[in-house]
Amino acid sequence: MPEPIDPEYLRLTQQTVAAVPNGPWAPITNDYGTPDAVGPISFLETASGEYQVPVIQFIRHAREALPRYVGEVTRQRDEIKLLKRRLAQLEKSGGDHHDR
Repeated sequence: MPEPIDPEYLRLTQQTVAAVPNGPWAPITNDYGTPDAVGPISFLETASGEYQVPVIQFIRHAREALPRYVGEVTRQRDEIKLLKRRLAQLEKSGGDHHDR
């Protein structure tokens, strides 16, 4: 299981995402019809040609997915803070009294 994301790592990820051009980043084919670029990446070569298209598809997907994941992590952290605050209030007041 991955380690929890600390606030500093999340902040750095948000800055990284914000610093690159907006997506979607479509694959671009060369003169031979083979994809070798994606978005602002002008030439992409992999160690093995069989990985080139999957790598380009990954980059294309990641450009759209990563900001959504970062946003969802941020939203969940905010919700957890609110729930913890509410739980502390309930515990301080003796519970929520739903057992009556």
